[in-house]
Amino acid sequence: MDAGEYYWAEVLSEKGANLLKTAGWEAQGDTSAAGEQIASMKQAAEGKISSFVNTDKLKDKDTVELHNAPFWEELAFSCINCGTCTFVCPTCWCFDIQDENRGKSGIRMRNWDSCMFPLFTLHGSGHNPRGTKIQRVRQRFMHKLKYYVDKYAAGIQCVGCGRCIRLCPVNIDIRRACELMNSYPTPADQTCTVNG
Repeated sequence: MDAGEYYWAEVLSEKGANLLKTAGWEAQGDTSAAGEQIASMKQAAEGKISSFVNTDKLKDKDTVELHNAPFWEELAFSCINCGTCTFVCPTCWCFDIQDENRGKSGIRMRNWDSCMFPLFTLHGSGHNPRGTKIQRVRQRFMHKLKYYVDKYAAGIQCVGCGRCIRLCPVNIDIRRACELMNSYPTPADQTCTVNG
């Protein structure tokens, strides 16, 4: 955590402890005071949160039903596929592998990329499974808010920083996408009763 002229860090794993040790960073003084200050700063930061998004029903939503939901077209309408949302997101990791050749030598490079770009999923055959804007917008939100939940059962892949909302040139809001997905009625939401 940013403490002004220095940072407080809490080591959560042996790998993290080894990293800090290798970097030459050792715990300074009484670490219980640091833990108390981190907890205090965390509580103060959480107290400033003014927006809340319900995600409680996402895990139980039927993935295919959400994928075929009618709201994707409206949500994607204004998107210009600029990729700003993905480049500012702390949980995005899309990349591309490219070979750069010069004469008889070359290197293979891993480059930062975006799932919002039309060429991102283009196959060598020319087929593109996400060739339309609506498919790319749906993939972005389904990955962050549904596929990740289904695969890891550890919450959504959004830290709530708001960078994508603030910097989107056409005002697409991940909170709206989440609300549409969380409240979308799927057959799994409905119960049936049998009269006997």
